[in-house]
Amino acid sequence: MYPELSGPASSIPLRGVTFQRLTRGGVPTMKSLRIAAMTAALGFAACTEKKVEAPPPPKPVETKPVPAPVPPPVAEERAPKECAAPLDPGPTTEFKFGDRAAKLSGARLTFADKDADGTLTFGVLGPVNEDSGLNMLALKKYLKFFADEKADAIIVTGDVGEVAGGISRVLEELATSKLPVFVVIGNRECRAEFTDGFDAAKARNANLINLNQVRVVEFPELTLVSLPGHHDPEYINCKTGCQYFKSTIAEVVTAAKEAKTPVALIAHGPPRGKGSLALDFVGAGGNVGDEAITKAIGDAKIAFGLFSNIKEAGGRATSDADGTTLVKEGEGSKSLFVNPGPADTTTGWELNDGTTAIGLAAVFKVKDGEGSYKLLRLKPPTAAEKAEARKLDPPARDQKAE
Repeated sequence: MYPELSGPASSIPLRGVTFQRLTRGGVPTMKSLRIAAMTAALGFAACTEKKVEAPPPPKPVETKPVPAPVPPPVAEERAPKECAAPLDPGPTTEFKFGDRAAKLSGARLTFADKDADGTLTFGVLGPVNEDSGLNMLALKKYLKFFADEKADAIIVTGDVGEVAGGISRVLEELATSKLPVFVVIGNRECRAEFTDGFDAAKARNANLINLNQVRVVEFPELTLVSLPGHHDPEYINCKTGCQYFKSTIAEVVTAAKEAKTPVALIAHGPPRGKGSLALDFVGAGGNVGDEAITKAIGDAKIAFGLFSNIKEAGGRATSDADGTTLVKEGEGSKSLFVNPGPADTTTGWELNDGTTAIGLAAVFKVKDGEGSYKLLRLKPPTAAEKAEARKLDPPARDQKAE
């Protein structure tokens, strides 16, 4: 056994480690030396151990933004086929209108033979509006006028009537001419009423042609191109009437550019004019026609046009779509735009020229590339004519469609 340690104890720092030195009589003991050695070793180990640094955080993965999918193109608005058939080809069917042969392919009707007398003549009617007895009597007068002018066909520029029965009666009366009768919908007719009325008359009269469906009519001297309906829904009288769109106008331009002869545009509404002479001028309302028609006429170099919606601007023609230059009756013009005026006799219409119209009709003639026109202005009916008209009044009907 070792004797009890005695003597002073001192502390020796060793690289940050402090331990007690044990001595016996000032001499370190073996035990104290072993302890010191172990302590020093621990101190050295602690000093030599490297501090492990935490790894740097991973760099964020760089992701490129994924582009949003391209939305599909907005479908172009198109008029229903019942209003304006597309200019698609179709099977060919042969027809005979009196002595004139024609072929129908899709929306295109083609007459092969030139006019016998060298002048292609159309009887032209504006709004008939209804099949009242007075109007039915007036139609007979219009047909006599057309016959006297040796008309080759008849064109009705919209607003034939409001109900199918009335539309059918008007068209059947016109069909008695035995001439091709071309009719287009206006802004007054409901779509179904127009179609049903036309189809009923067509079933008994093969010489009726629906310009909603037949959009191009080719004669050797002239090409008719139709623009059915109206551009502004605010002025379409029936909720299910026919509105045309940019796509319908584009079809007109395409057909006109493809035409091999001068083109006559058949539409209810007129082009947007400039000033009081134009075919769309309504007094305080100014010019109310469609600018898209004016542009189409310019783009496709359309030479002629027949428009009747603006009744007060009827009974006149201009040499330009802007309506700045009037053309007199019988005067030939390389370009001619005609408003035949209202065929309706039930209302006296105050026209922009200061006259009152109680039934108007026109003939439009094309000869050697020039157009001309002539008007028929009906006089107020006599007492005898009124009595005759009462016999022609339509039967009582249900309220018109909306």
